[in-house]
Parts: sequence; structure tokens; C-alpha cells
Amino acid sequence: MPAPDARPSPRILFGHPPGLVLLFLVEMWERFSFYGMRAMLIVYMTAVVLPDAPTHVAGYQAVCALLHLDPAQAGTVRISSELYGVYSGFVYLTPLLGGLLADRLFGKRATIIGGGLLIVAGHLLLTTPRWFLAALLLIVVGTGGVKGNIAAQMADLYEPDDPRRERGFSIFYVGINIGATAAPLVCALLAERAGWNAAFMATSAGMILGLALYVLGARHLPERQAEWAASRGRRAVSGGHPAALLTVLSISSVFLWISYEQQANALVRWLGTGPSDIGMAWLQAIPPAMVLIGTPVLTLRWSAQARAGREPGPGTKMLIGAAIILAMQCLLGALSVMLGGRTPSPWLAALYFAGWEVGDLYFSPAAMGLFSRLARPGYESMTMAVWYLTIFAGNLASGWIGGMWGSVGISAYWLLIAALTAVGVAAMAICRPLIMRTPHAVVQDA
Repeated sequence: MPAPDARPSPRILFGHPPGLVLLFLVEMWERFSFYGMRAMLIVYMTAVVLPDAPTHVAGYQAVCALLHLDPAQAGTVRISSELYGVYSGFVYLTPLLGGLLADRLFGKRATIIGGGLLIVAGHLLLTTPRWFLAALLLIVVGTGGVKGNIAAQMADLYEPDDPRRERGFSIFYVGINIGATAAPLVCALLAERAGWNAAFMATSAGMILGLALYVLGARHLPERQAEWAASRGRRAVSGGHPAALLTVLSISSVFLWISYEQQANALVRWLGTGPSDIGMAWLQAIPPAMVLIGTPVLTLRWSAQARAGREPGPGTKMLIGAAIILAMQCLLGALSVMLGGRTPSPWLAALYFAGWEVGDLYFSPAAMGLFSRLARPGYESMTMAVWYLTIFAGNLASGWIGGMWGSVGISAYWLLIAALTAVGVAAMAICRPLIMRTPHAVVQDA
């Protein structure tokens, strides 16, 4: 007999289960906590932590040795960059551990609550420079407990063949971006006006509020999707080869994340070489603005298409999104050739940022929904962690490729990125027929 909480509530709110609003708010505050701290991290390390690190930060020498850095020669800029890169990468790797703990030992709720408490402890510990590295470790491990499991519980709100699933993930995606947009503004203002401790207290408060909402609203959330699916007599499939399909989807996603990471790496360097101030802060504000504007528009469009029986499936949405991203990357490559490496106009740069994000609105929510559909019973959290692992891999690959900047021509670099993006689109095109043969990734047992 399935557990009492194994099925989502039949009540709906704006066409979706009430648990969607809860997870939207929890993820918004978790991302507020994450992005608020991340926005301050480099400056905080450089100004406060690293100047006295050799004698005042616990574990500093050991970490430098692991990173093959000589503290006496590397300098604070390089060390802070290396630490930031390791931290940013591992927050997308540890969801594998969190998924394993949730699926095999503790369940999603307990793992999310435990991870959230570790994040709170880490943010509070950041106010003491001596324990800075220990604080980062707590945040990395805690994020692993929260990130993939929240996404897995999002999937649990819907039956495996529910066409609202991808639209639900689109709404969930808005919560991520609200938190990511507000946090740097609020925390930077607090750091400037009230000091670092006040800013880190704000990031801690964000996670505490998210946890409080999660605990109070937990009755709206199913705990074990595997039991719910079993009680419905369904089993996960994908043309008989779900693992192979997930592998190709993951490879496709990695290539698209390589394209995405250029926005904070090589693209910043290129646009910063122009004679005029393009205003990177303004350009970087375009993607979250597009999410806030574009998600309601696309959700309404897909809902209308669903009522007419014409809503595109997740594979089609992903392919459309990947194709738009490729078009934007080809635009950048063409501009670099036509301009001879000179910086494009601000309006063309803005078009690239806006177009890329439209592609992402098609791709990412559909991908998250599809990964959740393809999850084997009992492996939902780990399967969602694989999605975040593609971001980790894209970060690593992007850092390595970004090292070519300056050693190859500007046009050659952007054409290479366009070619890599095309590989991702080709992989997505290969997957689409397989996805279309099993559009809901489930079959009814006879």
C-alpha cells in the first residue's frame, strides 16, 4: 500500500498543484541565499579573507597545496579566482551525493532540511574569516542536499504522463531567477551600508525563511514518487533505452552550457575591449528580465496549445530552444568575422543575450521535466542530480576552453563555440525521435 503522502494533493492552484507555489518560494529564497553570497564572494575573499589567510584561515595551506598554488607567489587575485571556480563547480557536483542520500537512505524531505541547515550554518560561519573554508564546504555539501531534491519534488507533484509538468518547471524557473536577480542588489547594498556581517546575515535569513516555508508547507508535497508511480501501475521507459537517452541528452546539455558560460567569461572580455562602455551590468540584467517577461507569455501559449491538442512535447521544446541558442551563437560568430574582431554595438550584444535566454526558456524547463520523466522509480533525485552534473561539466569545459582566449583569434574562438553548440543541437536532434516515440516516458502496464 502506498504511503499516505505518496500522491500529490488533487487540489489545484491556477491549474497546478499547490505544492508548486511552495517549491517556487522555497527555491526563490534558496537562490537568494546562494546568489547573494556568490555576488560578494570574490570581493570578500580579496579584501577580508586572503590578506591574512596564511596565518588566520584554518586549512588555507592545505587547500592551496591541493590546488597546486604557492600562496607566496600566486597572489590574492589568482587564489580568489581558483577558490571561486572550485566552489562554483562543486555546488553542481554535490547534488549527486544529495540524490543518493535521498533515494537510498533519508528521503527527499529529510535531505532537503538537513542540507538547508548546513547552508545556514555555512553562511553564518562566513562572518568569521578563520572558518571561511569550512563555511564554503558546508555550503557546497548543503547545496547538494537541497538542489536536486527540490527539483525531484517538483516532478513528484505531477503524474508521469501529466502534460503540465514542463509548464510547472517553467514557473519554477521564474522563482530561481527572482532570487538570483534580487540577491546581488540587496546584499551589495547591505555590505556597503551595514558591513559584511549584515550582508551574510541576509543570505542566512533567506535560507532560514525558505526552510521555514518548506517545513510548514510540507503537507502539500509527496515524499516517495516511486511508491506513487507503482500504485498507478506504471513504469519508466524510453524506447527501452532510458540510460542511453539520458546520456545523449546530458551530452547535448553540456555543449549548450559551454555556450552559456561564455556570457560570464570570454564575452565579458570581448565586450570590455571596445572603445565605448557597453555596460556589462546592464547586459547581464537582460537574461533574468527575459525569464520574468517570457515565462508567462510562453506558459500561456503552451496552455492554449494544450487545450487545442497542439502543445509541443518536451523533445520538441528542447530542440527549438537548442536551435535558438545555436542561432545566437552563430550570430556572435558572424559578427566577429564581419567586424574583424572589433566589439559589436550594445544593441547587437543585447539581442544576443535576449535571444539566448528565449532559447533557454524553451530548453531548460523542458529538460528538467524530461529528466524527471525518465527517472527510474527510486532514483528520482539522482536522475535530477545528473541534470545539474551537466552544468558542472559545462563549467569545467568552459573554463578550459576560455583559456584559449588571447591565444587564438577572436573570430576563431567564437566560431569554435558555435561549432560546439552545433554538436549539442545535433545530439538533441538525434534524441527527439526517441522522445517522441514515448512522449510521456511511461507506459501503462497491461
